[in-house]
Amino acid sequence: MEYIRRHKGHTEVKTDQYWALGYYFETLNHEQKHQRREYLEWYGFAAQWSVLVIFVLFQVAFFVEWVLKSGLKYEQPKSPSFTKRSAGTLGWLKKLQALSANLKWWIGKDVVRGWDWGTRGEWIGATVWTVWLLYLCIAKTGNDYLHLTKRFGQVGASQLPIHYLLAMRAPYSPVQWLTRCSHEQLKVSHQVLGRIVFLLFILHGVFYFNFFVLSGFLAKRIKDWDVIWGIVSIILFSIISTTALAFVRRKSYRLFYVSHIAIANLIILPLWLHVSHIRIYVYQVILVEALHILFRALRLKVYQGTIRLLPGTNLIQIRIPLPEKNSALGWEPGQHVYLSRPWGKATTPSFYQQWIMTNKTNPFTIASIPGKDKELLLVARTLKGNTKYLADLARSLAQGGSGVPMLPTSGGDIPILPIALEGPYGASKRLPDLSSYDKVLLVAGGIGATFVMPVYRSIIDLHNPTPTGTQIRCIWAVQKLVETQWAFPFSASPYDDHEEDADGDQDGLLENSGTVEIYVTRPSGPSLQTSEAFAVGPDDDEGETIEMAENEQLLSMEEQMDKPRKGMVVKSGRPPLDVIVDEVFSKGMRTAVICCGPKRLTEDLKRSVEVWVKKGHEVFWYDETFGW
Repeated sequence: MEYIRRHKGHTEVKTDQYWALGYYFETLNHEQKHQRREYLEWYGFAAQWSVLVIFVLFQVAFFVEWVLKSGLKYEQPKSPSFTKRSAGTLGWLKKLQALSANLKWWIGKDVVRGWDWGTRGEWIGATVWTVWLLYLCIAKTGNDYLHLTKRFGQVGASQLPIHYLLAMRAPYSPVQWLTRCSHEQLKVSHQVLGRIVFLLFILHGVFYFNFFVLSGFLAKRIKDWDVIWGIVSIILFSIISTTALAFVRRKSYRLFYVSHIAIANLIILPLWLHVSHIRIYVYQVILVEALHILFRALRLKVYQGTIRLLPGTNLIQIRIPLPEKNSALGWEPGQHVYLSRPWGKATTPSFYQQWIMTNKTNPFTIASIPGKDKELLLVARTLKGNTKYLADLARSLAQGGSGVPMLPTSGGDIPILPIALEGPYGASKRLPDLSSYDKVLLVAGGIGATFVMPVYRSIIDLHNPTPTGTQIRCIWAVQKLVETQWAFPFSASPYDDHEEDADGDQDGLLENSGTVEIYVTRPSGPSLQTSEAFAVGPDDDEGETIEMAENEQLLSMEEQMDKPRKGMVVKSGRPPLDVIVDEVFSKGMRTAVICCGPKRLTEDLKRSVEVWVKKGHEVFWYDETFGW
């Protein structure tokens, strides 16, 4: 049953089919359809470019931060009895700084303690952006049900180029430049926006399905190619969203990674074939993907290096000597690279094998200071997937007969092989000048020291702390003291480029770099846990902990205690983080805390630091983590 309604000189035919919330299945004339198309394009444009508001807010925040630092740049007392200047020209700046610090700390806390559900800031940002996009989906749709339905698809498609930009790894990304955030820091925003886009596409599909059913067009339209390609797109989005869930990533990271990359590129085709109106956004996605491939290729280089298993541990070590004038000599402490599977055979790999090597990568923190050490040192714990392959390759090379070139040394021939590295990446390049703080507390758990130690050494070497200047305290928790050998070698070997001194001592990487407090959490018995392995990122296949038992037995605690290396103080048990934090913060008002380790360690540390944030201390907090 239909009825006629005259409005502003034109006749509108409206069916008596009512859906909900005042929306009808309307039949529009050519002029009305053209107006609807203009609205769809305009609101899609508004949804996409409104992201500039976020970038503007970032610049405002940077400006406010600069004003605060400039206005408060005066010699502050080092004593905790520091009297706050609540009055005078600097009073309002101090209050604004305290408000900003507390707000930043509050939004950085987890929504649910102990659960990986994101931070308050992530939830607030996701909610605000979702509400904004939903408003753009509804605004000026009138009573037209199909207009509402199409708007969900148009607005959702408008977010795809931004979604792909947030996933861009190379630092040439305009998003990284505008926000001053690294790829790892932007991953959360990429995840959140992906879920929002999926929600809009689901609503778009559900509303259209409802229309086809109620109007009796389902049997006909389900055979049309535009509908078929739309269904294919939604199925692909469902797969990529499901495999990106946290429990799936933990169960099989390789499944997530492969499906994510493959579908992200494959889905471009069905989206392009679905309807012509969203092709402008598809072209933008193609441009972003092409630039991403180009930028990553510019960061990919092949080096010659050695790989071996560290005795008594399940750690693998890769050393790459750097010739003079190599660009890697200028890399910053704490940065990381993505290591491709090296080819450990004499035969030339096939094209497919080269593709596998390039795409099976793991993030490795650079554990050395390239400019000082003249080498890249990479250390990782052996799990499944790529690190297991590296461990097997190291065993094969150690046994000989692989046919790879050999490097003659005084201690014997060392097998060398080409190693492809992509990078460097990471947010450590944007760390503030730590010498401007009263105190610096560095905390590492297990293999997380590959990030912390270079930062620690760089502060010592560049700023040379004194009793009256910046005071640094470095804590490193390990299961076995033998796991520190890459930083504090127990003895010289043909794999080490450090020669013993006249007294037979060897300083290793931390020569003349102060004292590191080593907490050995498992004084005896085999090491069978790798909870701290996340510091090098989730592994290729599965995040579950799987150790590789080595033939060498770990040193007993007594033997280890007899052989502490220069630059370390060995203690037994877990580090008392609350006591350590209180000791550090009681001697200064401006403190920087940097950590890298298992989640439990970083959460305990953060709770202890929060007590002093609430007391009004100025705190810079940085937690280095990897993973999707």
